[in-house]
Amino acid sequence: MPFALVLAGGDPPDRNLLDEAQDAEVVIAADCGVRIARTHGLSIDLVVGDLDSVSTGDIAWAKAEGAEVVEVPGDKDYTDLELALDRASQAEVQRIVVVGIEGGRVDHELGNWAVLCAPRDQLVEIVTTGGTVSVLHGDMVNTLDLSGQAGDVISILARNGEATGVTTTGLKWPLEDATLSPTSSLGVSNEIIDGDATVSLESGTVMVARPKIHQSVS
Repeated sequence: MPFALVLAGGDPPDRNLLDEAQDAEVVIAADCGVRIARTHGLSIDLVVGDLDSVSTGDIAWAKAEGAEVVEVPGDKDYTDLELALDRASQAEVQRIVVVGIEGGRVDHELGNWAVLCAPRDQLVEIVTTGGTVSVLHGDMVNTLDLSGQAGDVISILARNGEATGVTTTGLKWPLEDATLSPTSSLGVSNEIIDGDATVSLESGTVMVARPKIHQSVS
């Protein structure tokens, strides 16, 4: 599935989190996210942001690599990550993979999760040291196919209000036409029975989290 890679300005991830990076159709850095590209020697296409937290050396490196650098005024209504996601949404891709949202200021990290759950035509997937989170929207990308081993943990969390018509297959505790509230933990810590599973919804937004733990089915 063609995808865009967005590098946020948090802590640089381990190189193993970027195994797919060389296959990205486009690589976009949000401000100091360019550090991730430089640290791991990734080809980069675009740097966007107010450039208040990126070094001149990193910008010079990006330009030498052929990247376009788009500087916006610091007095703006959108975060650098949001600008990078908007650019990624314009690419001819079906998936947006985001890394580097962890670390730094807690308000920035909370803001990152907020903009990552905004409606988009593409599947948004966030890769972190603790696991992977996919964002589904009832009126856009509303179905996620999963594969794994028995006992792999899957959590489904509503965002942006209630999520309705939530239905799963292949999970130990199935949901069928369920309604999930953003203040409820009903969808936390489900498990794959064995092999393939799916999550879908009719309306609203959910995050499907796949933490890096393994728990045997009892």
